[in-house]
This record gives sequence, C-alpha cells and structure tokens, in this order.
Amino acid sequence: MLKKALSALLLCGALFSGQFAAHAGADEFFNVKNPDSQLRHEADSDEIRAAAQESADTLREHHGWFSSRKPGRHAR
Repeated sequence: MLKKALSALLLCGALFSGQFAAHAGADEFFNVKNPDSQLRHEADSDEIRAAAQESADTLREHHGWFSSRKPGRHAR
C-alpha cells in the first residue's frame, strides 16, 4: 500500500513538474514593437544570408579551380 501511494505521488510530481517549469517564466522572448520593424529585420537578415551564400559560392568555385591545378588530381 505504501509503495503504491509513493509511486502515485512520484508520478503526479513528475507530471506536474513540467507544467510548473513551463509557467515559471524562464523563457525570454524578443518582443517586436511593430510588424514594420519585423519586416525590416527579416529583410536585413535575408540580405546578409544572400551575401554570405554568394561569398561561399565564390570561395567554393575558387577552391575548386585551385585544387584542380594541383598535380595528381586528374584521372588518366
């Protein structure tokens, strides 16, 4: 009997501990003041992402060209 009661108590504690942690306010979110600033932020992020992708493609192309000039890289 005592073992069942202790098991039930531990089970209830495990079930409700997640609820308590979720409502404790540990998560912090970035508040957006208005949709216009959110759109500007996303546009800036897209521009940065596009520039980084272009730079990576250029570097990858240059590295491929440089690696192809090394001796022993060509199949005979």
